[in-house]
Amino acid sequence: MDEFFGIDIGGTSVKWAVLGEDFSIRERGSIPTDFSTAEEAVSTLMEIVEPYADRVRAIGVSAPGGIYEGDPDGVIHRGGALTYMDGCPVGRLLRERFDMPVAVDNDGKCCALGEYAAGALRGASTGVVLAIGTGIGGGIVVDGRVLRGANGFAGEFSFIRNDAQAPVSMGNIFGGTGSWRTLVALMLSEKGMEDDGTVDGRRAFEWVAAGDEAARRGLDRYALMFDNMLLNLQAVLDPDVFAIAGGISCHPELMEALERQMEVALSGFAGPLAGFPRPNVVAAQLGNDANLYGAVQGAMRLAQS
Repeated sequence: MDEFFGIDIGGTSVKWAVLGEDFSIRERGSIPTDFSTAEEAVSTLMEIVEPYADRVRAIGVSAPGGIYEGDPDGVIHRGGALTYMDGCPVGRLLRERFDMPVAVDNDGKCCALGEYAAGALRGASTGVVLAIGTGIGGGIVVDGRVLRGANGFAGEFSFIRNDAQAPVSMGNIFGGTGSWRTLVALMLSEKGMEDDGTVDGRRAFEWVAAGDEAARRGLDRYALMFDNMLLNLQAVLDPDVFAIAGGISCHPELMEALERQMEVALSGFAGPLAGFPRPNVVAAQLGNDANLYGAVQGAMRLAQS
């Protein structure tokens, strides 16, 4: 059975794995994303791949930033939080070093492709992944292929406006109001506490699990806002399923709140607005491995072409 090498370049760590063509993980590891230049990052990636170069058929890379479809050099544009990667031809450098196909793709799009290949989007004609983090990442898969758009910007959910009349700011785009930090801020507001930056998502859900009613009110406020944004996406994309990913998506209380508040979000669609389809919202299944699965799926396609 053929094997493939997947790399997920994240803001805090670089995860890697050797996967079989059935998406089984054979070996895996991670290192801190402790680089200051693109040259240093690429050199480290080469060191990671080197011991496995003779056994894998292709390499797939998930990275933050923009990557244009069909770019044989796999150039990273902007680089997200890793601004030093802007303009780096990761695909070409790895291909020249190891003489094998290299697929490079945006991390949100890899997440969506991974969930389609082996997770919550399997079997969906149109599926959407929304990854809750410091912003809202994710991607859209239609008939097995990720939707990219004219500028490779399709699925950049963070930039959706909440208020079309107000100036653009983090306070009125989905990336700001949908982040885990906003959820924490809403809970702290309901509890009458100052946000001193010490409360993370894990602590917030500990409050909810312990029956803290103020924390639950904050969660419900967040879930209603999130559901309203899902309704906007439902009106545009009408997907079979929305899969919610990201660190806080592992908490069942979040999914329960999204289900609970969807009734409120849909309640206004009555009379001449009746008939709006209820979004199908589920938890993503692959956790932190989704990007690796998606990167390897891209590598498999290149190897077979």
